[in-house]
Amino acid sequence: MSRVAPFGTWRSALAPAALASSNVKISMPALGADGSVWWVEGRPSEGGRGVLVRDRGGVREDVVPAPFSVRTRVHEYGGRAWVADGEVVYFCQDGDHCVYRMVIGEAPVRVTEPRGWRFAELIVDRGQDRLIAVGELHEGGGHPTNHLVSIDLTTGAVVVLVTGADFYAAPALSPDGHRLAWLSWDHPHMPWDAAAAWVAFVGRDEVVELRHVAGGPGGSAFQPTWRGDALLVAVEVGDRWALHTWRDGVLSAFGAVDGEVGAPLWVLGTRLFAAMDDGSVVAAVMRRGVSDAVRFSADGASWMSVDDALLHVGDLVSDGRDVLLSVGWAGAGSRLVRLGGAVVVDKLAGVLHPDDTSHAELIEVPTETGPVYAWFFAPKSREFEGPPGALPPLVVLAHGGPTGCTVPNPSMGVHFWTTRGYAVLDVNYRGSSGFGRAYREALRREWGIVDVADCVACAQHVARTGRVDGDRMVIRGGSAGGYTVLQALANHRVFRAGACHYGISDLGALSEDTHKFESRYDAYLVGRWPEERSRFEERSPIRYPERITAPIIFFQGLEDKAVPPAQTEAMAATLRARGVDAEYHGYAGEQHGFRRAETIRDTLERELAFYERVLRLQV
Repeated sequence: MSRVAPFGTWRSALAPAALASSNVKISMPALGADGSVWWVEGRPSEGGRGVLVRDRGGVREDVVPAPFSVRTRVHEYGGRAWVADGEVVYFCQDGDHCVYRMVIGEAPVRVTEPRGWRFAELIVDRGQDRLIAVGELHEGGGHPTNHLVSIDLTTGAVVVLVTGADFYAAPALSPDGHRLAWLSWDHPHMPWDAAAAWVAFVGRDEVVELRHVAGGPGGSAFQPTWRGDALLVAVEVGDRWALHTWRDGVLSAFGAVDGEVGAPLWVLGTRLFAAMDDGSVVAAVMRRGVSDAVRFSADGASWMSVDDALLHVGDLVSDGRDVLLSVGWAGAGSRLVRLGGAVVVDKLAGVLHPDDTSHAELIEVPTETGPVYAWFFAPKSREFEGPPGALPPLVVLAHGGPTGCTVPNPSMGVHFWTTRGYAVLDVNYRGSSGFGRAYREALRREWGIVDVADCVACAQHVARTGRVDGDRMVIRGGSAGGYTVLQALANHRVFRAGACHYGISDLGALSEDTHKFESRYDAYLVGRWPEERSRFEERSPIRYPERITAPIIFFQGLEDKAVPPAQTEAMAATLRARGVDAEYHGYAGEQHGFRRAETIRDTLERELAFYERVLRLQV
């Protein structure tokens, strides 16, 4: 029988230390020719080390030994950082950014030298005894240059194959090894705005007969994939990404479906569809923020759902026969499943009792400009219940990106709060992906306004409908979500407090001091810098700290390249000087997003204590 206790004071099995150690992220999955399953685990208990894991017939082993860490920092957000060729693995090593070759069971051997190069999306080209990869060259200060490169497996020499664009991604070598496809885009665009797909014949040191396949500023392309001698590519036409085929210069629509096949390319190597040996195509289709795996017939004339219980697919990979899906956000999934439901690995299994698990409910909030979407999680505990007539405090989550989305998959980060008697509202504000291009582009030049308005509207909606205590609502977010937190506290009096994790406070400073990948993102989100300086100043919380009166807690990685620590330190100091209850906690060795167990544990402990204090919860 449940015990009655005030909401927000329940004892939870998810202690900060337990959540920190169990918060393993799954990324970069693949299927081996022998039926093995591969993936990379980001393990907080090992300092955030990226560990390549292989499962063969239920026998699991760590492939790359400590202290090696499989990770790339191309575009700073990284992505796919390894490839296997039988019993040989090639991987990018975090730290020196070099490519290593490793025969499984033997010590890794360095292939490239640490001369300013970073690599991602490695492809084995056996015919030329080389790797083809995205290459990012850091030299001489300033922003790096980006290319497609080949890496000689005998000498380690790096040769530039394709250059001239600001960014490259998704290299794909044709089955005969003669043609290379890829994506490229230029400033001021982001890949989801204007990535174009290309194809060319590839030689030893150059590409020739370059041809444009699809995409560009009118609608981006995503994931060029060879299907025999043709290309399969997702192209944003109208409001959604949809599959197309390209053969001999002709682009044709393939497999019309009620949904979207494609996603913002934050993480290099993200894959959401695959061509099968029997001619069919399997894809993850997004509808209203939820994924459905579908199989298209060989001619694309028909399709059928093959798994509609996945909630959100971050990666879909195949060996032509089997399909493997990473469930959760791209690059940070929680489990791997084979198509059909067989679970390969579930990092949440056994961490939380099913009766302590709160399930997502889609909330559609009407506004003057149309509906806004959010996932609502009610408090849930098999041991406790709230007092009769009482309502729980609310934690509103503002996701990062801001061109990203929040997903309904089980999350220990959400359950950390719900098992303690908090309700959680995870908002897909306008600007989020998964709801079509028009919804995503509603944020254009309106960042810091419509995202904030939507978080406020969703919070007020669940309070007005009697789900939560409207006098005890807090807002938290990281990166772009941290900026939304600051703007919400500065311009509204809805939230009692906020938690800003490596959030942006000075848009102008960010424009002048961030990494290349996002250095022109502000043109889409805010306006032209410095020509429209006033717009940046009007939306920079550090310019009007007097508007923030609610308590706030800041968390910042001291090696963050996306949001320089100086921004957060200055904001916190300014608020404290004005007498605002502002805590600041910086973490050495952490970058944009926390990876170490001790950091994750400390932030959770401090944020929990902060809410208990400012909401006057008696624990």
